[in-house]
Amino acid sequence: MKNKSILVTTIAGVMLAASLSPLVTASANAAKPKFVSTETKRPVGYDEPTKKEKLNLAYLNPFGGNEFLDAMGTAMKKATTKLGGKLTILDGKGDVNLQVSQLQQLTAQKVDGIFVFALDPNSMKPALAEAAAAGIKLISIDENFKNNDIGVYDSQILQRRDEAAYLGAKRMTKLIGSGSSYATMDFAIAVPSIVYSIEQAKKWADAFGLKWAGNASNPSDDIAGGTTAGTQLLSNYPAIKGIIAYNDPSAIGANSAGKAANVSGVIYGGQNGGSDARAGIKSGNLSYTIQLAAPSIGKFAAWGLYNANQGKKLPKTVRAEAPVLVTAKKMKSVPSWAKELKAK
Repeated sequence: MKNKSILVTTIAGVMLAASLSPLVTASANAAKPKFVSTETKRPVGYDEPTKKEKLNLAYLNPFGGNEFLDAMGTAMKKATTKLGGKLTILDGKGDVNLQVSQLQQLTAQKVDGIFVFALDPNSMKPALAEAAAAGIKLISIDENFKNNDIGVYDSQILQRRDEAAYLGAKRMTKLIGSGSSYATMDFAIAVPSIVYSIEQAKKWADAFGLKWAGNASNPSDDIAGGTTAGTQLLSNYPAIKGIIAYNDPSAIGANSAGKAANVSGVIYGGQNGGSDARAGIKSGNLSYTIQLAAPSIGKFAAWGLYNANQGKKLPKTVRAEAPVLVTAKKMKSVPSWAKELKAK
């Protein structure tokens, strides 16, 4: 996937601009479900290590050049360097076989720990077993959304996609009104985290009283693909008042489709919260986004691998710092990933 905005579903902020539809206030009788999730039972991250050590860590980045994934890598490198270690970042380039080969290469090099963002979890299992057998500490991301069954990994970090889906559905309901019809947009490739994001978005939208009309898939994980899928949605479901997309480029593309078809009165919500989302909100091409805490994930990955190497037992599952709704009004008060990384 490209993104330059990946695996993520944008569902946040609203832009009072001529290119977007008028906002609709939800009725006083709208459902107001509270956020309840297995995610809330998980601790936020790991303890910061107190002992510095020259460890060799690695990060398997599935798609180099993706802002979200690169932000995690930058944060992990800063945290590793601060602790006296060295971080190697390998770009999987969206190639499952290449990523498996990279994992085998790191195992042969006898690195101390690896943060794995697997393109295809099943294809990685044999190589992961070899790494674990060699004594290499392993941390995954979003390996299992519901329980601690994470295979040979020492621990996993959840991006808090359920909470992001809740925030997006809540915002969408406020903008189009409970009882209104909406559609979703997923990715053509069934990436587990994206599938889960859309499933949870539908669950929470239903709880808030919205009516799901249907779904279309972005074929290319970019704005152009979002335009294609958006054209489908607006043509097939002309009564919809909102589109919840799995990431920001998809929502921006859907808005372009609406403009081309002279469709008004539709709210476009995304997820991820990168620079493209902020630019889209400023220009009026995106209604809102949910910003995921990418820098915290990278930092926690380094901390977790250090703790594991220093003999500390890790929780099987931890969660990232909280996702945040970003709107035109809130943008100044919510630091971008770049500002967060510069400050850390």
